[in-house]
Amino acid sequence: MYKCGNCGKQVETDKGVVRCPFCGYKILFKERSGNVTTIKGR
Repeated sequence: MYKCGNCGKQVETDKGVVRCPFCGYKILFKERSGNVTTIKGR
């Protein structure tokens, strides 16, 4: 799942097509998962 850099909508892309279908913008950002990892300090 990606997020458009211009309009902010969530976009699913195919391997060859990297473009927002809503506004045509070419810069997409990969969304992070909501998992937070906790690491113990030594």
